[in-house]
Amino acid sequence: MAGLMALLLAGGVGSLVADDSAQEMAELRAMLKAQQQMIDELSQEVKSLRGELGSVREGYVAVEPPTNPSVEVAANEQLPPPEPPPVDPDLSFTHHDWQFEVYGFVKLDMAYDTHGVFNGDFVRYVYPEGPSSDSQLSFTARETRLGLKINGPQWDGWRTGARVETDFYGDYSSSTPTLRMRLAYAEMEKGPWLFRAGQDWDALTVALPRTVNCGAFAYQGALWSRRPLLKAQWQDAVGPGKLRVTSAIAGAISGDIDGGGTPDGKDSGVPNTELTIAYELDLAKDWTLTTAVGGMYGQEAFDNASGGETDYDTYVGMFTGVLNWKDRAKLLGAIWSGTDLGSFNGGVGQTVNLAKSTSVDAWGGWIQLQTFPWEDINWNIGAGIDNPRDADLSPGMRKFNTTATTSIFYKLTPYLTIAGEYSFLTTGYVGLPTADSQRFQGSVIVEF
Repeated sequence: MAGLMALLLAGGVGSLVADDSAQEMAELRAMLKAQQQMIDELSQEVKSLRGELGSVREGYVAVEPPTNPSVEVAANEQLPPPEPPPVDPDLSFTHHDWQFEVYGFVKLDMAYDTHGVFNGDFVRYVYPEGPSSDSQLSFTARETRLGLKINGPQWDGWRTGARVETDFYGDYSSSTPTLRMRLAYAEMEKGPWLFRAGQDWDALTVALPRTVNCGAFAYQGALWSRRPLLKAQWQDAVGPGKLRVTSAIAGAISGDIDGGGTPDGKDSGVPNTELTIAYELDLAKDWTLTTAVGGMYGQEAFDNASGGETDYDTYVGMFTGVLNWKDRAKLLGAIWSGTDLGSFNGGVGQTVNLAKSTSVDAWGGWIQLQTFPWEDINWNIGAGIDNPRDADLSPGMRKFNTTATTSIFYKLTPYLTIAGEYSFLTTGYVGLPTADSQRFQGSVIVEF
């Protein structure tokens, strides 16, 4: 009996324990489910807060705290001044479909001549012995140049463009320089063809010496000018090199020697016709040779006192050569012969001798070695001669003109260059003693 009671008691207790365990497990499961639900809600809330924080950061604007001006000034006085921002040399801009680029330089020239020369700051020849033969000192900034390159829109495959360039050599008065048009042309280019209309360099000129003096051997052996013209140029590979053919119909720029009120070249009614054929050949690595032959023909008309007019031909033939050792040296020059070449800076500026009713024949040339021993230094040495025919001259006229020069250009910075030049000039006169001058010239040039 006792054993039966013990057995029943054990069974009841076991049943009660089993019921309690099941209830606890159910409660634990409910608690875990509630906690998981809370965690999910918190995670969702964190995501929402992160989004709001990102929006706040995007709209954040820094606000400087108020400062005491006197304290701020005192603090700045103890600090070095801030470095200026770098200068941007790009002076280009666009307007509609056109692109414009401003360029040029400011140049101060200082020259001392041991004998009077014409013109002091743009030397061409030496005055004869007399009142103008004493030494002279010239200061000028007239070569200061301002230019504008213009690139236009494409048209049926043609590149269009233009250029305008000026300086202040509009007259020979050093005290009142005036603006002068150097270049003003429009151009079109497609493939091997280039066309220009406006004021441009003569087609006759292929190369010029580099000089500190603005004259570039004018009246001293180099033929060049700029004038209104229509120019056509074709260049392309031919054989082992490149062939370039340049032709132009140009205005016959001249003076009014006969005093008729119309420039003598314009009075003729005949334009200048120019043609140059150049060939560039690669001789070896970094070595090229360019040779060119060119010519020009035009007329000048002089009114006769008895009525009518007399026409005088103006023409020239010229050979030019340039031997180029890339980035190291150049040997270049030209030789020519012709008549009535004053408007091309030939014949020492003399065109027609009305006293003899003849145009002035002349021959001349120039040569220059340009070297670049270092990246920032250019050293040049050269000479030139312009030799009119004596038989075409009258007493007092210039019968020859020579120059021998050496110059150096040193680029202190990408924009600042200083230059110096020594020249020995000699001018001969019919019936007068030969005159010579030593010239010392220095320049400061700021490019942009």
